[in-house]
Amino acid sequence: MKRYSTVHPLFMSFYSRALYRDVGRNWKGISFLYLLLLIAICWIPVMFRIHSGVSDFLVKEAPAIVRQIPVIRIDHGKVSVDEKMPYFIRNPKKDEPLIIIDTTGQYSSLKGTDAWALLTKTELIMRKSPTEIRTFQMSRIEDLVINRAMVYNWIETFRKWFAVVLYPFAVLASYVYRIIQVLFYAFIGLMFAKNLGLKLDYQSLVSLAIIADTPSIIINTLYNYVDVRIPFWLLISFLIAMGYLFYGVKANSGKEVGMPAGD
Repeated sequence: MKRYSTVHPLFMSFYSRALYRDVGRNWKGISFLYLLLLIAICWIPVMFRIHSGVSDFLVKEAPAIVRQIPVIRIDHGKVSVDEKMPYFIRNPKKDEPLIIIDTTGQYSSLKGTDAWALLTKTELIMRKSPTEIRTFQMSRIEDLVINRAMVYNWIETFRKWFAVVLYPFAVLASYVYRIIQVLFYAFIGLMFAKNLGLKLDYQSLVSLAIIADTPSIIINTLYNYVDVRIPFWLLISFLIAMGYLFYGVKANSGKEVGMPAGD
């Protein structure tokens, strides 16, 4: 029977041979649930830091941009602004165009500009990346008035809720990535087991790889939470995981995992 709960590896994975023996023998099918729990916990402090950074930016930087936004009316897909065209919303720090509003046709694309977005009479053109541009048609909007108060409300709502919305997607993406990672680590575990003369089935090695990766995941979470940057960190993180995987495989020496344990 399983000796340790899914909470124990959060700290015992750093030192306990007994935990690795228990995992190798009894954790088939349970380890993936533990991995999800681990990732969900580790994302919490990271999400707090992301939320804090974004909130600080919105509180300190956004007002200088929002104050430049004119009243924008969209009537049956047609944009109108009571300002001289083209109208530029500038980056306060660099005094460069951030958003261009032009309903005259003088600007029809972001080509040749460093602006992040262009609002024309019928389209919103946005720069997603240096090489990718997205265009949105205004034709589906029948009646909308955008003013500074509305934008402030949008920013405040985003500031309050974006971390809550982002959290499950971040956990899911990390979970899929880590599953792929430990499946690969388990193949390395097969080589460790072979070199040690042990008979460990692949499913047991997957469970061991998940526990062995726990110290690396926890340390990596702390690393991402501080402002210190260490050269070759990904390689160091991999070597930590491999060291614990070898430790976990060796902890199962003397017993054939998957066979009834005699003690």
